[in-house]
Amino acid sequence: MSISAGWNISRGLKRMIDNKPQSALPHLALVASFMLWGINIISMKVGGREWEPLVFNGLRYASILPVLWGYALYYRYSANRSRPAGEAVSYRMERRDLWLVIGLGVLSAVGLEAMFSYALQYSNAANGAVLGRGFMPVITVLFALWLREIRLTPRLLVGLPLAICCVAIVVAGGSEGLHFTAETLRGDVLLLLRSILGALYLIGMNRLVKKYPLPLLVAIEMTAGAAALLPAVLIQVDANMLTSMSASGWISLAYTALFGTVLGFYAHNWSLGKLGPVKASVYGFLLPVMAAIAGYVLLNESLSAYQLIGGTGVLAAMYIVQRDRYQKRAGDPISRSAAEHQHKG
Repeated sequence: MSISAGWNISRGLKRMIDNKPQSALPHLALVASFMLWGINIISMKVGGREWEPLVFNGLRYASILPVLWGYALYYRYSANRSRPAGEAVSYRMERRDLWLVIGLGVLSAVGLEAMFSYALQYSNAANGAVLGRGFMPVITVLFALWLREIRLTPRLLVGLPLAICCVAIVVAGGSEGLHFTAETLRGDVLLLLRSILGALYLIGMNRLVKKYPLPLLVAIEMTAGAAALLPAVLIQVDANMLTSMSASGWISLAYTALFGTVLGFYAHNWSLGKLGPVKASVYGFLLPVMAAIAGYVLLNESLSAYQLIGGTGVLAAMYIVQRDRYQKRAGDPISRSAAEHQHKG
């Protein structure tokens, strides 16, 4: 082998080592966020036995505000300390964007989190995994197509239906099973509405994470959510409720607040800005898989053959969709720059 050929191979390997972690990091962060949220389903099952849903989510949001705003201020200070005055990180927002992030915060707290808790009172967790989360990527794709942000590709046509079918297999193989009856109709409608609202949240937040620092967005979003749920907390919480709460109730609240909310939302929304709403939403198919694994590890629940087969199918379907690199419109400058970068690489 010639010296020049060896040098070219070494440069190629270096390029792979340098670029792969960066390109894989958003995907790994999304896997981590849905792993945290899978465990969070178990946590909320425990907490739901003792906390009223609006109170639980109101305390969850309010308790993390000092951490979020403290980090947001620290982030701006540390980022500006080594930058020239003209390149300083600014926390100024356009008025319409400020109202958008406030609206998304209320939507997330009331329309996603609290609605999910109420929907499960009339339906079951298996239906929730399919209707409350499984349909969200499909609805996100429909909205993105309607807004002309992406174009339909064969990988999407194959990957999304395959993922939904495999999610249904996972939840049908669980202890509760998958069933739709007149008794679950009210909860199922709420779960489907949650998927629609979740798709709107992804598309709206995707536009913001590309313009503003993530610590600022998360802090404003959670503050808006806490404010929306504050009346329920003030009306229902009293000293007797707090003192009579068991240790498991407090542990559930602490886990959901710190891991399910702070770490989960940071990882998810950061990756959302890197991958876009469609590819980020597809990772939602991991939630029932992660929940089944968490139930097996934490609650000694069994894993059936159907769940193992369905989980494998979910991973295959996600791989098919994530391999689609040309979801955005050809005229989109972001798509053109990405295509040029891939061609040069």
